[in-house]
Amino acid sequence: MEFLLTIVVAVIGGKIAIKLKIPAGAMIGAMILVSVFNLVFGIATMPQEYKILTQIATGSFIGARIKKEDILGLKQIFKPAIIVVSCMGIMNFILGYILYKNSSLDLTTALFSTAPGGMMDMSLIAHELNADSAKVVIFQLVRLISVIGVIPIFLKKIIKKNGIIEFPVNTKKEEGKIIKHGLENIFLTLLVGVSIGYIGYLSKIPAGALSFSMIGVGIFNIISNKGFMPIPLRQLIQMFGGALIGIKVSIKDILEMKELLHLVIIVIIGFLIMNIIIGMFIYKVSNFNIATSLFSAAPGGVSDISIIASEMGADTPKVAIIQLVRLVSIVSFYPVLIQIIVKFIE
Repeated sequence: MEFLLTIVVAVIGGKIAIKLKIPAGAMIGAMILVSVFNLVFGIATMPQEYKILTQIATGSFIGARIKKEDILGLKQIFKPAIIVVSCMGIMNFILGYILYKNSSLDLTTALFSTAPGGMMDMSLIAHELNADSAKVVIFQLVRLISVIGVIPIFLKKIIKKNGIIEFPVNTKKEEGKIIKHGLENIFLTLLVGVSIGYIGYLSKIPAGALSFSMIGVGIFNIISNKGFMPIPLRQLIQMFGGALIGIKVSIKDILEMKELLHLVIIVIIGFLIMNIIIGMFIYKVSNFNIATSLFSAAPGGVSDISIIASEMGADTPKVAIIQLVRLVSIVSFYPVLIQIIVKFIE
């Protein structure tokens, strides 16, 4: 009974946040309402098996976005992609260490808080590795909001200074675009994701369920072009993920939030500096224009950054491919690297 009530609360919270157009609303809304529900009544519960299912579904969603064209396009953007992934990893470890040294956050939580992956992905992996996932969500949300609402303002000034003229948004849909749909594709995608993801879970590799399902579905989609996860299903999975985190929020966490305010400012400034440094470096060593270089290095969501980049004269396909490479690389390798660094430092 408690489990069903938790699911209902999570769905209600997620739907409210989606209607309010809150970034990653399905997850944030579910997390907030479930945490409030649990703090008031103390009966919210989510079986840990749902953590694995949520990871598999999330990995499947990412994998379903990997296309054959993305792999073929790697030839042109190989060097910039390596620069983005390696430099972003190094700079985020530095930023995470600064958080660790200047707050009460443990090292694992601090590193996941500055991880440039998807908010849902990083929060779920952090949850699995016993980090403070509630605080990870807060910092990941700050990153998402700053990348969408703050950083583009500064990048726009740099782009204009370098003589790039903005292009208007093209709202016309691409002709001949095939929208994949149907229960068969969803079933096949989930079948591949669950099968390969369960192998990843059994392997005991950090976030193995998520990374294995992502790779498995990615290969499946490249071969068959049938990988498909509908947005409503993705939102439901986000609500489950939000509920998993929400049930762990305590009164102590709420009281400690005030300590994080100055750290939030540090994170926003840190992401901005990182974005500009890596973007300018790519601009100097590649044939990318300044807009493409800067947005390739933006630590935001693949779709969000691609949309904003298209408005400012960037080569959107190149930006999208590099952003996808970043996301896949972070999800696949970051958990292992974090464990190694934590063992080395602590």
